[in-house]
Amino acid sequence: MSKNTTIKVSKNTLKKIHKLAGEIAAEKGRRVTLEEALIHLLDENELKKTEMKSHKPDEERKKLLSLLEMKIEGAGPEDFKEYDFNDL
Repeated sequence: MSKNTTIKVSKNTLKKIHKLAGEIAAEKGRRVTLEEALIHLLDENELKKTEMKSHKPDEERKKLLSLLEMKIEGAGPEDFKEYDFNDL
């Protein structure tokens, strides 16, 4: 037996939840409760968190980042020259 409770949300948030519930209902071909829509959002959030944790940068990306962070001896702000794109 589940216990129900009430939560307060703004009208704008409620409208968005109803819209999401409608989209899910269209996908599933049946009516969907607001609770199911909220559970869907929570599940999506967990999936994104899991994907972010399991994603590891590849070696090429690490190498590029290390090159970008590398300091070059003898180079200073006076060596920076802005390119003029008007001469193309």
